Amino acid sequence: MSLAEIEGKLPWRDRVSIYRTLKTFENSDLIHTVNDGGKSARYALCSEHCSFGNHSVHPHFHCEKCDKTLCLDEQSIEVKSIPDSFVVHNYSLIVNGLCDSCAKI
Repeated sequence: MSLAEIEGKLPWRDRVSIYRTLKTFENSDLIHTVNDGGKSARYALCSEHCSFGNHSVHPHFHCEKCDKTLCLDEQSIEVKSIPDSFVVHNYSLIVNGLCDSCAKI
């Protein structure tokens, strides 16, 4: 969910407090950030595959119709070769298409 989606579901709407809480959850390895190519980051609950300080690196599926982004926990991403002079901070893979619900319509 994005910050705006979370904000819309809460009875109190203090954007700064929600954002700080999300950052606290992220730093505590309860959630991870997903950048699906949209304007804002989305947040997802960590699964049992994530451990403290070491989130599982997995692809995400983004539905082009309903705009949902889902974790594909059962698959991992492996980068085989990065030039020695490069410094990698993170990496991701977004699969775009239609989710099962939207594909049926």
